[in-house]
Amino acid sequence: MRRALVVCVAMLGGLGAACSGVPKDAKHVTFSLEKIDCADCGEEIVTDLRGRPGVYEAKFDKRSAELDVTVSPELDIDTLVKRLAANEGFAAVLGEGKGKYLDRPDFPADADAKTVIEDGSDVPDLTVLVVKGKTTVIDFSGIWCKPCRKIDEHMVKVLAEKKDIAYRRLDIGDWDSPLAKRYLTDVSQLPYVIVYGANGAKVDAIVGVDLERLDRAIAKGAGP
Repeated sequence: MRRALVVCVAMLGGLGAACSGVPKDAKHVTFSLEKIDCADCGEEIVTDLRGRPGVYEAKFDKRSAELDVTVSPELDIDTLVKRLAANEGFAAVLGEGKGKYLDRPDFPADADAKTVIEDGSDVPDLTVLVVKGKTTVIDFSGIWCKPCRKIDEHMVKVLAEKKDIAYRRLDIGDWDSPLAKRYLTDVSQLPYVIVYGANGAKVDAIVGVDLERLDRAIAKGAGP
């Protein structure tokens, strides 16, 4: 999803119902999710919380990997959220500033691989990232994007075998970032990969995970 899911439920005859306000005695709690592999993991917890008695509001911030909830004082939200996280295979800790996604795979030490943008900052001209004499793979991704990890893992193998490839990763931050607004308005999903040939010409632009097409573009970019 491109937007964090926000839900509001109130008790009405023992069932969850849409509400427009939150009781004054409600408590607000923030949890950091540790070592999750995608934003959907956090949103799945929000979906679960949506129908639970005593939960008034819930949202997940995919950039910080934090879950914010507003609940009844009687609800043991700490135990509940930690159990839901454990069921998904990761951890939830009380407090903000500790959210963390799984680390990206390591590239070979001699590989020409760099993350040039980490916060969705704008790059007015992508051609400044193109490396002369090499096939350059520019990857628009997000640390919260699970399919993007498949591109990373594949490029680790490619760069281990080929030294005439340059890999430049651009983390969009979110869909409202300057980088996304410039390049992704007509892109439906991540990853989005653009391949430039060794001569500097654009070879292909690939939406989603299509490793065979990516390999063909890399081979074409190398030239005869």
